Amino acid sequence: MNYNYCPLYGLKSKKRLKYLLKIKNSKMLSQAHIAKHVEPYIDIQGRPRLIEPPSVELKAIQKRIKNLLSKIIVPDNVFSGIKGRSYVDNARMHSNGLRYLFKVDLTAFFPSITRETVYTFFREDLHCSSDVAEALTNLTTIDIQKSKAKNINEIYCFLDAKQVNVINHLISGAPTSQILSYLVNHKMFDELQLLSDKNKITMSVYVDDITFSSEFRISHMFREKVYQIIKKYNYKISKKKVKGYSKLYPKLITGVIIDANGNLVIKNTLRRKIILEFRKLMEDPADDESRQRLRGLATAARQINKAAYPFIYKFAFDNKQ
Repeated sequence: MNYNYCPLYGLKSKKRLKYLLKIKNSKMLSQAHIAKHVEPYIDIQGRPRLIEPPSVELKAIQKRIKNLLSKIIVPDNVFSGIKGRSYVDNARMHSNGLRYLFKVDLTAFFPSITRETVYTFFREDLHCSSDVAEALTNLTTIDIQKSKAKNINEIYCFLDAKQVNVINHLISGAPTSQILSYLVNHKMFDELQLLSDKNKITMSVYVDDITFSSEFRISHMFREKVYQIIKKYNYKISKKKVKGYSKLYPKLITGVIIDANGNLVIKNTLRRKIILEFRKLMEDPADDESRQRLRGLATAARQINKAAYPFIYKFAFDNKQ
C-alpha cells in the first residue's frame, strides 16, 4: 500500500492534527472524554448486534479522519469503506464466468479489533508520533467501560456469546471503522492474498466478508489454511456463514445474487421491499419518508441492474409528486 498521499503520514504535531481535523476542544483528544461521546447498545431487531453510535461532534471529526485515510492507495480487490467502491462491485469481482466460490465471515469483527492493533497502525504504518497515534486511536476506538452505555451487562453478555474478550476496541458505529478494519489488519489480508495468488484464486474483502472464487474447485487444504491465518490474528469465523458454492449454483455475495450464468441479479427480498414501498407511496405521494426509502431501495437495485424498475425509479425521484 502507498501511504505517502495521506496527510496523516509521518504526522508529528498534535497541533497540526487538531488543525486537520478542525478540533477546537483539546479534550476531544482524550479517550476518557471521547468515551462519553459514544453510547453503545445491543440492537435486537433481527440478529443481535453491538451498535456504538458517536455523537454528532465526534462523528464529524471521524468523517474528516476517514477522508484523510481515503488518500491511502489500497488494492483493487478491497471494498471496505473505499470511496467509489461498493458491495455490488465486490460481488462483481466474482461474476466473470462460471466459478466455484468460498466465503467466510468474521465474527463480531469491529469489537474484536483491539485498541493496540489500531494504535500500531497509526504508529508503525503511518509513522505518526506516539502522541499523535494515541490521539487518533482515541478518536476511533472505545473503552465501553468508560462509555455512556446504559445496559453494560447486556453488552458483556453479547461479547461473551461471541467469545470476544476485547473491551477497548474499534467503534462499531464510526465512519472510520470500515476502512480502518482493513488498514489495521492489512498484514492478515496480505497473507490471505498471497495464499490466494499461489492457488490462482480470486479474493475480495468487504469489511468482515472475505470471498474467494476460482475456475477450479477450491480445495479443503486451501480452506484450512484460510482458517489458520485468520486464527493467527486472533479473529474468529462465523461458522454459520461459511459457505461454498459449485459452479452452476446461484451464489449470494454481500447481498447480491450471481445466477447460474454468472450474471448479477437483484435479491427477491429487495424486489419485495421495492414493490411494497412503491404501493405505499402510490397511496400517499406526499409521504416524504416513504419516498426517501423508495429512492434508496430503487438506487440499490440499479447498482446491480442499471435498467431496473424504470417507472418506479422515475416515480420515486419525481419531485412534482
